[in-house]
Amino acid sequence: MGRKWLLGLVCMLAWAQGHAQWTSNRGYQLLQRIDDVLFGIDNLSLQILDRDHVAGTLLRINVDKPYPLRGQTHFVVDCRKPMRLAQRSSKAGPPVDLEKLEYADVALLDGTWASAEFACESTRQPGRASQVARQIFERGGPDDMQTLYCDLQPDGSTEVRHGVEVRYSAAVSAVAVNQQWLSSGSVTDDEVRFGINSQWRINRKALDIRRSAPSGEMLFSGLCDRRAPARR
Repeated sequence: MGRKWLLGLVCMLAWAQGHAQWTSNRGYQLLQRIDDVLFGIDNLSLQILDRDHVAGTLLRINVDKPYPLRGQTHFVVDCRKPMRLAQRSSKAGPPVDLEKLEYADVALLDGTWASAEFACESTRQPGRASQVARQIFERGGPDDMQTLYCDLQPDGSTEVRHGVEVRYSAAVSAVAVNQQWLSSGSVTDDEVRFGINSQWRINRKALDIRRSAPSGEMLFSGLCDRRAPARR
């Protein structure tokens, strides 16, 4: 992959007010952001192997240092439920022996769920790749996904932002804030937690949110709501 292609992909993934720009560029699609890594896929390179299997390549790009490419994974996904994914050393070479591949369950926080979902759904719905990718990026996740809208403060700021979207799944214990999945996130029966330098804790019943320093000192408290804020 040339530098020009990669920079084009990064331009497609440009951020404006916390949301991705969905300009098509050589078929690359943004699927997920986890911490400071963007996960994308080239839908033009997807190959249908049979009625149940699709091959493709998942790209990993650092948000702040997009070049060189952080890494890529060539894969084959078994689209039958539950989806499973096998890694390949390269996408070139002899025909794939599907029976000899080592498949594993897909996971939310390593990009495999998003890439498998996109590969299967976009090849089932020709012409809708961009729409499928956007749905995965904006709402992708397990069936138990829930959404809250909370008062938050950006790191190092005293500004309070109201109605920030927090999504979470108890099934996989994962948390996303403004569509960015966080490796620090976790979910218990009582709380949603995330944050590294300080910890945010949302009480799932009372729907309040608190931010604490490592020492335990409370730095901020606010409220959450299950209803999306009214658009201005």
